[in-house]
Amino acid sequence: MINVQSEQYQNLNQRYRAVTGYIIPLEMISDSETMENLERYVSMCEKEGRDVFPDIYKWDYSLDY
Repeated sequence: MINVQSEQYQNLNQRYRAVTGYIIPLEMISDSETMENLERYVSMCEKEGRDVFPDIYKWDYSLDY
């Protein structure tokens, strides 16, 4: 579970926002996700210079909910 009030999460969120312009979309991420995985994924975003979360989580934006 992700503690959004933790300093670690706030740091990750700032780093993610610096790359994507958005906050981490926790509403689209499983409740069982770990901070370690988020750290890895945000690092991947920084390395690639783009948002890799849609690729990792297999988000399909073509669906109309």
